[in-house]
Amino acid sequence: MEDAIMEEITKHEEALSILCSIPGIDITAAAAIIAEIGTDMSAFPDSQHICSWAGLSPGNNESAGKRKSAHINKGNPYLKSMLCEVGWVISGKRTLYLSGWYWKIKQSKGAKHATIALARKLLALIYTM
Repeated sequence: MEDAIMEEITKHEEALSILCSIPGIDITAAAAIIAEIGTDMSAFPDSQHICSWAGLSPGNNESAGKRKSAHINKGNPYLKSMLCEVGWVISGKRTLYLSGWYWKIKQSKGAKHATIALARKLLALIYTM
């Protein structure tokens, strides 16, 4: 079983090295991300579509001209949990730009909102890479 996994990982070595260049993403997280979204991003026209597919886009309740934020939508639970784990790792490293961005969001919205926002930002970053 492990041989089959290693064989699949070596097929995507270039994508793995690109993902591992992002602070907080190790080889295990990179392999899980590639296993869920693949390397061909042509199925998603832009980063907003992949974030929506992954379940990291905020919902929107609007009625009578009043807007209320809602829960995030359903999506790929494995990808969402992996990106949230990476978000927690990044939040603990105080010297990164994304960590500073996380702490800024956390002060106004709370830790859970900030983690989801960071996971969404990471997925958009992965899409552009």
